[in-house]
Amino acid sequence: MKPKQEQSRPSNSARKSTVRQVPTKPTTGKQDIPIPDFPSTPKREIILFAVTGMSPAVLTETVWALAHPAKGQDPIVPDRVVVVTTLPGKLKIDEELFTPTPNYGGLTVWQALRKAILGAAFESDPRLNMEEIRVISRRDPKQGRSYLLEDIRTPADNEVAADFILEELRKLTENPDTQIIASLAGGRKTMSALLYAAMSLLGRDHDRLTHVLVSEPFDDPALKPRFYFPSVEAASEQLHQHPRTSAVLSGADATLWLADVPFVRLRHLFPKQLGRYPGKFSGLVRAYLTRIEEISGPPEVSLDPDNLTLHVGDAHVRLTAREFALYAFLAERCRDGKPPLDRQKCAADELKNWINSWAERFGPGTNQRETLLTWRDIDEDDIRKKLSSIRQKFRTAGLAHLLHFLLPQPRVFGIRVRLKT
Repeated sequence: MKPKQEQSRPSNSARKSTVRQVPTKPTTGKQDIPIPDFPSTPKREIILFAVTGMSPAVLTETVWALAHPAKGQDPIVPDRVVVVTTLPGKLKIDEELFTPTPNYGGLTVWQALRKAILGAAFESDPRLNMEEIRVISRRDPKQGRSYLLEDIRTPADNEVAADFILEELRKLTENPDTQIIASLAGGRKTMSALLYAAMSLLGRDHDRLTHVLVSEPFDDPALKPRFYFPSVEAASEQLHQHPRTSAVLSGADATLWLADVPFVRLRHLFPKQLGRYPGKFSGLVRAYLTRIEEISGPPEVSLDPDNLTLHVGDAHVRLTAREFALYAFLAERCRDGKPPLDRQKCAADELKNWINSWAERFGPGTNQRETLLTWRDIDEDDIRKKLSSIRQKFRTAGLAHLLHFLLPQPRVFGIRVRLKT
């Protein structure tokens, strides 16, 4: 959105070119935009959780947009602001938001923002408290210490950032008396993507994921001075000069939008099954994948007796003749709807009887006939060893997340698969 065209006006020194002029504002001290009457005791503690890079303005813009929502929506003032960033990002926040500036009458940008939103008593209002900035750190085994991350450049940096964001968010979402409003507007795209994923993994029904949008040209970081939030009072009107056109712009003309980003909330899928959330980002993703596999139902399995191979989805698992016979026994029991056996000894007796009829389906000299002739000493220990070997082959084929379907479980000697014929 571009600011409306205004008449030119001279600067302190004679101007040779025309620029946009800001309309004269009344100097009565009245507010141009009323400060909303915010509730002082929200039902839940509201926490703005943000990732940032080298543009701290996304924090002030998001806070302003929450406090001045679209018509028909309730204004929101976070109680706490939690920021995750790199070391240069922290230094940038300190420099831009917490250094007194004449542009705001000697206040810091953050103080000026709090005053604009909370009113004259902002210094005694506990809301909008930015907590100690969380700087992503990475372990250095060689030095035996951790160091603050300068940037997210490598896959290892990315993994560290993912775990860090997840852990910080976990601490907050474990408290039922909090509401998280996450902002993915700042930082590298990697950080925004990780925050989106973390919110999908841990976000609750009442949590929100947002992105702030600012009208042109106020989103340009080259404005002098930089834009942080719209002016409220005539006495504190902020003027910004465009670096390329030299146009003078009023911050009051800026428009901010806060967009809610839809995300799938997955945390309800599995707490009872896992007992606790895995500590690492990758571990939590694997846990959800396992749970989703469970919800989607047993995998489809086909048996290739000519090549002694099992086909599970796109995976192909080659077995020995005896392993294949054992698995065919389990698969046929599953297909026929027979209940699982409660002991491996019972399974050994059943397998001895079954293998005779199974081998008769195949001609002389086949692997199946050879299994019948040579595998006479079937016992519990032999079955246990065969299952252990099959389990390892499943793991090697990338099927570890399906083992609870593909192999017998303790005290349940049976499998749960869909046998494809």
